[in-house]
Amino acid sequence: MMDSLENLFSKKGIILQKIAEELMFIEVNERLPKVGDFADKFQVGRGTIQTVLKKLENENCIKLEARGHLGTFLRYKNISNLLKFSGANQITGVMPLPYSKKYEGLATGITSQFEQLGLSLNIAFMRGSKPRVKGVIDGRYDFALMSKFSAIEEMKKDKSLKIALEFGEKTYVSEHGVIFSEPSMEKITSGMKIGMDSFSTDQKILTNAEVMGMNVEYFEFNYMHLLQHLKAHTIDAMIWNVDEIDSSSYNIKPLTSPLAIQFEKQMNEAVCVINKENRKMEYIIKLLALSTIVDTQKQVVNGDMIPKY
Repeated sequence: MMDSLENLFSKKGIILQKIAEELMFIEVNERLPKVGDFADKFQVGRGTIQTVLKKLENENCIKLEARGHLGTFLRYKNISNLLKFSGANQITGVMPLPYSKKYEGLATGITSQFEQLGLSLNIAFMRGSKPRVKGVIDGRYDFALMSKFSAIEEMKKDKSLKIALEFGEKTYVSEHGVIFSEPSMEKITSGMKIGMDSFSTDQKILTNAEVMGMNVEYFEFNYMHLLQHLKAHTIDAMIWNVDEIDSSSYNIKPLTSPLAIQFEKQMNEAVCVINKENRKMEYIIKLLALSTIVDTQKQVVNGDMIPKY
């Protein structure tokens, strides 16, 4: 099959991809569109369409049955092979930097599911939900992982986005807390220096909600460097994901702002965001076994499985 895939970007190969994608959305025993309809849609000759359909049959992607004036019916389809010929062998997703076992667990579970579908997945890791979702909007990535809260915020701004998969409670983070530089500190007060990463929608929103009404000084840093600045006393406090924090080494307090607590309820769930027009990606995501991904994540978090992605 690999030899057949090498020419997918030739003129005929592009038509092959398009037809393979069309067939993914036709159920077994349904009638296919007429050859002439395919030819008109893709602006090629009928002979090209017939050649492509025959090629897909020879490659064990489909089996067709011609029924004369009744039309041609799809009697069998091999999803994995159709996906490959539709160009799905080049899927790229983007997710947060894998600094937590939860993120490593998600990456491991999703990668494993793609392997079971016979597809290769390339995962990019990027700080901040805004750059990740922009990559989906620009077409650089097929999907992005982020918190449900961030996804909803981004969908308000761009109607081309949609949530294709929700992973469930506490699949993104367990909870956020306020981390202080000094063990004697109990809560954020006016005059404090507060660390913030504006690229992280969740962290920025939670920080603003937690310090609302206080006269604090913001210090802008990369999310991954905030902990170092806390240790160096560059800042007095910050909001952070407590999953990977050693509670015996840091002064961690729960969020106190009712608004921050309300926001966080949607920040602990991981979701997969895609472009609404990417029908192929939506189709693939529906094939993923959600419960298996979440179970894999739990095994990685518990140390029962070595991450692989």
